[in-house]
Amino acid sequence: MLTLELIREMARALGFERVAATDASPTPAPPDDAHPQARSLACEPRDILPGARSVLVLAMPYRPYRRRAGEAAVDAYYVASNRAHENARSLADQLAARGAQAVMTSALRTKPLAVRAGLGRMGRNGLVAVGEMGTRVSLQVIVTDLPLAARSDDWALDERCVNCHICEAACPGGALRGDGSLDIGRCVRAQPENLPLPAFMRPMTGASLLGCDLCQRACPRNARVGEADMPEALARALALDRLLTGDYRALTPWLGKNNARRLRLMNRAALAAANEGRADLLPLLDALGDAPEPVASHARWSADRLRGAPDDEHNE
Repeated sequence: MLTLELIREMARALGFERVAATDASPTPAPPDDAHPQARSLACEPRDILPGARSVLVLAMPYRPYRRRAGEAAVDAYYVASNRAHENARSLADQLAARGAQAVMTSALRTKPLAVRAGLGRMGRNGLVAVGEMGTRVSLQVIVTDLPLAARSDDWALDERCVNCHICEAACPGGALRGDGSLDIGRCVRAQPENLPLPAFMRPMTGASLLGCDLCQRACPRNARVGEADMPEALARALALDRLLTGDYRALTPWLGKNNARRLRLMNRAALAAANEGRADLLPLLDALGDAPEPVASHARWSADRLRGAPDDEHNE
């Protein structure tokens, strides 16, 4: 018989340190001003599996990478999430092989389900902290027809965040409202990928190719999570001279096909070249003048910045 304890043992073998269950009732709808990606997620687990009786929420921990000066950076979350996604699918397959209906899905609102299942509490930065792992976890969801013992905790701000506003101060765009919600107009990560970033945001991206990790690095809830050295193969794949020439395929095994996209990575690599002071890359940036947007605009901005042009001369 598939019990929650047995499922936890199966999940631990796949790298998930915490597993909790909640019922299959709907989650609240996101606010109207939420990121379009959040608004596209489903609120009803039974839309995923009509016979759903419970939802499993799995947490895979990771450690942030130490920064390597002068090169592009990627948050270790994306590497962990790629692995967690595949391993959650494997767990769903194992449950199905034992007679359960089980569907691993990325289409549901994961964070409200994690809170409801008792895995952790939401912080001011909109992220759920799971025990000593803090917010350094990839959360995955499996909808199942198993009648699992399910918690249904109330949505509430993490008590550690009540008198703390460190993450709000760390956000370069001032996008964190402090109640767990986000002003997407101020968030670097939330900007459309097919348009040039506003000029004032371009220095905020630093060397990062995906997202922004600053609020997590500042968060006291992550105090027990140490840094890790980046695997050398990943470091080589992040070399800016490679990325600026469109050589991105070595990142696909690490980030997955959705995140490892050529123009997406070139777009942010062009900004990272200036933000890391890599004047040696000017010939590669100049060669991108006729590249698709927003790569071309970012390359011109970066080249101007490296040549010392005043800010008002490259505010595209």
